[in-house]
Amino acid sequence: MGVTETSADDTCSKVTLETFREIFRNIEPEVQIDALEEEQGSGRGDNYTATLYRTHLIGQRKSSDGGKEFWEKILICKRLPDNLQRREAYKSDKLFGTEVLFYTKILPELLRFQAAKTDTIFCAAPKCFYTRDDLLIMEDLKTRGFQMPDRQKGLTIEEMYLVLKEVAQFHALSLSYKFENPTQFEKLRTLITEGIFCSSNTNWYKNYYERLTKDAIKMVSDVLSEESKYLDAMKKFAGSTSFFSQMIHIASSESLLSAICHGDCWVNNFLYRYECAGGKTDQKRAVEVCLVDFQLIRYSSIALDIANLLFCCTTKMMRDEYLDEFITLYTTEVFRWLKILCTKIPEACDSAEKFSNLFREDLKAYGRFALGIAMDIIPISTCSSDQAPDMYLNTHPDDLEAGAPILNFPPNDLCRQNMSDIVIDMVDGGLL
Repeated sequence: MGVTETSADDTCSKVTLETFREIFRNIEPEVQIDALEEEQGSGRGDNYTATLYRTHLIGQRKSSDGGKEFWEKILICKRLPDNLQRREAYKSDKLFGTEVLFYTKILPELLRFQAAKTDTIFCAAPKCFYTRDDLLIMEDLKTRGFQMPDRQKGLTIEEMYLVLKEVAQFHALSLSYKFENPTQFEKLRTLITEGIFCSSNTNWYKNYYERLTKDAIKMVSDVLSEESKYLDAMKKFAGSTSFFSQMIHIASSESLLSAICHGDCWVNNFLYRYECAGGKTDQKRAVEVCLVDFQLIRYSSIALDIANLLFCCTTKMMRDEYLDEFITLYTTEVFRWLKILCTKIPEACDSAEKFSNLFREDLKAYGRFALGIAMDIIPISTCSSDQAPDMYLNTHPDDLEAGAPILNFPPNDLCRQNMSDIVIDMVDGGLL
């Protein structure tokens, strides 16, 4: 890794030293930035629609005695892929624009609303210092001790508790804003467009989801018998030509509990900070979580985010014992925030019991959405990094055909079992 300064010959998504100097003139005017170093910010299998780079800024700061002292800062630069064909294939421009919208319009407005109601502010998202159409410059959460959990293992009970509480606060913030300021919320909501499950994407994703659903059914049939009611339910959901239409319907369904949702709740989008448990260096416990990747935010029932969390980020063993406890924790936390942020909660959910019942109704009505997402997420989350496509390598234009690229993640035994377990739990829970 060497010191670099981008030149005019580089692609537009790269960042010049002067860009950082301009940014920090407003943030830390006493700092002089002399150089930057850059390295890849994520591993294979961790990110597909954008490229992440960790940027190390080096310079000097004016000291209290009038002299100069060493200064450094590490940032994450999230950029559009340099390869134009890859950007088109993954619809990166649209998704990237959605995340820019989140950081420039949506999150600031929700936080202003929250700040007027309470001193406790949602902070489970990285600070964003700078945005443009092809670039997000954010804090590097690694410098505060945050790290990605093991996607192959899924989340621990402790990690689930933490992320459910933060997602609950985020959902409550959006719901409260909708209840308190319906006109302003509508203006905010109309800025958001569905990134994947919309009618205009039907042809683009046709081959992709035909392959995905076929592979998922094969995985489940490898584990369950042909006479199984679970396999039959899977085939009815994923085996019909209306699969994508079903996903569109669920994503666009209006509910009293529709709000601005994260849209991509899976293991890779949660970073945790850990502390040693009981003074033992070989044992650690999660104490804080941050949500990342807001490029798939959608206006939908909050049950979609939670279904993804409950079914795509946990094991069957964990769900068998803790599923109801997870739901109770989440609904209790959302309602606690609604009481803080709302002057008048709608009658249909104006008590903890009513809210919990309403949420559980939404979960049964829309929870199967998570199975559609699992067909994407489970193969990715269970594969090893060396099996995942390398997004940092340029792809020849002839390799990318019209339509979403079909990523090849060879299924393993863990993948087959996890997919089958999700189907079993959804059928038994009345979601499928």
